[in-house]
Amino acid sequence: MINNKQHKSLIALSGLLLGLTQSTYSIADHPDDTLEHFISLSLEDLISLETTIATASKQTATKAPAVVTLITAEDIKATGATNLVDVLSGVPGLHIRASQFGNRPLIQFRGAKGTQTLLMIDGNSMVDLVWNFGIFWKGLPASVIERVEIIRGPGSARFGADASAGVINVITKVAGKIDYSEVGVSAGSFNTKSAWMQHGDNWGGFQVGMTANISDTEGHNPLIEIDGQTARDQLFNTTVSQAPGNAQYGYRNSDVRFSIAKENWRLNAGYMGNRKVEIGLTGFGVLDAVTEGNDSRYNIDTFYNNADISENWELDIELRYQDLSYSSGAGFQERPPGFTDDTGTYPNGQINQQRSSERRVVFDASTLYNGFKNHSIRVGAGYTWQDLYSVEQLVNFGTGPDGNDLPAGGPLVDLSGSPFAFAPENTRQISHLYIQDIWTISNAWELTAGARYDDYSDFGSTVNPRLALVWQSTEKLTTKLLYGKAFRPPSYLELFDETSFTKPNPNLEPERSQTWDLSFNYAARKNLQLTLNLFSFEHTDIITNSNISGQFQNNGDHHIKGIELEARWQASKDVNFYANYTYRNQDESRFRAIQEADEEAYFRSDWGLLPKWNWNLQANYIGERPRNTSGANPDTRAPVKAYVVTDTTLRYAATNSWEFAASIRNLFDTDAREFTGRGIPNDLPLPERSAYAEIRYKF
Repeated sequence: MINNKQHKSLIALSGLLLGLTQSTYSIADHPDDTLEHFISLSLEDLISLETTIATASKQTATKAPAVVTLITAEDIKATGATNLVDVLSGVPGLHIRASQFGNRPLIQFRGAKGTQTLLMIDGNSMVDLVWNFGIFWKGLPASVIERVEIIRGPGSARFGADASAGVINVITKVAGKIDYSEVGVSAGSFNTKSAWMQHGDNWGGFQVGMTANISDTEGHNPLIEIDGQTARDQLFNTTVSQAPGNAQYGYRNSDVRFSIAKENWRLNAGYMGNRKVEIGLTGFGVLDAVTEGNDSRYNIDTFYNNADISENWELDIELRYQDLSYSSGAGFQERPPGFTDDTGTYPNGQINQQRSSERRVVFDASTLYNGFKNHSIRVGAGYTWQDLYSVEQLVNFGTGPDGNDLPAGGPLVDLSGSPFAFAPENTRQISHLYIQDIWTISNAWELTAGARYDDYSDFGSTVNPRLALVWQSTEKLTTKLLYGKAFRPPSYLELFDETSFTKPNPNLEPERSQTWDLSFNYAARKNLQLTLNLFSFEHTDIITNSNISGQFQNNGDHHIKGIELEARWQASKDVNFYANYTYRNQDESRFRAIQEADEEAYFRSDWGLLPKWNWNLQANYIGERPRNTSGANPDTRAPVKAYVVTDTTLRYAATNSWEFAASIRNLFDTDAREFTGRGIPNDLPLPERSAYAEIRYKF
């Protein structure tokens, strides 16, 4: 629940806004801010919205040298989305898989694993040295998002690490982009509550902006009939499993952002934090009703952009700082009290207490030169410093700091600073150079070529090129042929962490990939747009510990081919339909993401039923997911069943200032389940039908 301190903070923020506001908000002054305006946009207007994710220069998604999706704030509002996870659910080829550990959202593109996804917020990478997006990551409140820009395909030639299968950049609401003040509250199923505000103004020649969001939920707490401890109880004749029982997934979230801008300068500062994060199930698939984790992430970023520093020259400079920390609180209860194995019995269970912090400084400078006829050349360089510090780990099982096995039932032992802690305190330094040329060959042809060089202090260097040919084949047809290479650097867990099950390898190379895309965008009529995209994703040097020694090695490869179809139809001024379908053909490699379906589909409709009313309907289809039946120990369970989950939102703009909305998630109460390992034989139930209500006030 939202506590008294959070209530007071929100009231103080709202009072500050009321005191600062000089005039009443008027729809007439901001006609483009209304949902009604967004729904009534022509298809031509929608596809002419500009994005910068592909080249750092403004381009429409249709003509950008990448397969790009753009989602706006009004688009988000129409669906009733409350979190980035909801926002991304309709992107072709993108599946957000719920992890059993904390119900953490794992973003997966085109059948690749979540480690091949680069997620950024305002250009800040969310990928850390140890836990990818963060061990307790819960997404981002939708109320702070201005738009989301997405590349389906590689992005290392521009962004560097981790941009192998897809790139997401979330642009938040900042100074100069917030045209009105707003406060809102929502509540719904699973005892979910949230409150938010935004404010934009001008002070003494400076543009200022602020957003804040606090939320609290008990989570959907799915019933787990059999967990990873049940089979061990049968083996050791014990009864310590907590199954059947509920996996508890509650948490509290806070998000506060401030920005200030003047002329060519902008400063962003932000805080994201999750508290009392219940993990529900351990990595072993064992119910854990004890653990409550915490995390926090601070950032302060300075930007300078001068589009006319001299004739034909543009200059961009960025300096960013992030500090993030994680804590498991009293520790993960990896196994329940009374757990027994070959070493003995653990009266308090197996406890794993972890804490760590990381700080990061990123500098990047680039210049754009337009002095050569038909060429736009961007050259840039930068430096990143990452420092993992305050690493602490205490355990009562496994390997002790001296390399010997700990006795069963003993006290917590400190592994901090030993080779057997989950990660060492260490730094990583990265230098990078990149170049890109956009060559307008003719009115119908444009070639984008570029490459980026990254040099890492802990494993060496890598070069990743890109080529993109965009052809305006006819007045209605745009064709793209795209090629790119990308990489994922080894994490600190893979380089340095020694456990009872895995051994590190400081000589690891990065995982590599190469992708081909052939894309066709066809404007069949003014109100009908069709898109066909064919892709081939080849993933090599996959890091795995599946060998006999348990040491991480670069010894895997995997190939995915697929097709993505999209259709957008504006049936009338007030009625829009959108649908997409993805089919993937994965090879039989044992390194494939077996939890990903071969088929996915999405449908959405928006209806302006009456003046001031809008009805949105969405349906997500996830196909059947087979088990891994190869190898010496095949998984003989039946495939995970396909499902369709339908959501609907009704929104009413009562006055120029007041808005009301009601949403139902999983309208038909579908029994949808997420793929899990054999420790949870019945897989992970996703949320049942739930309902939410929302009130907004603009001023």
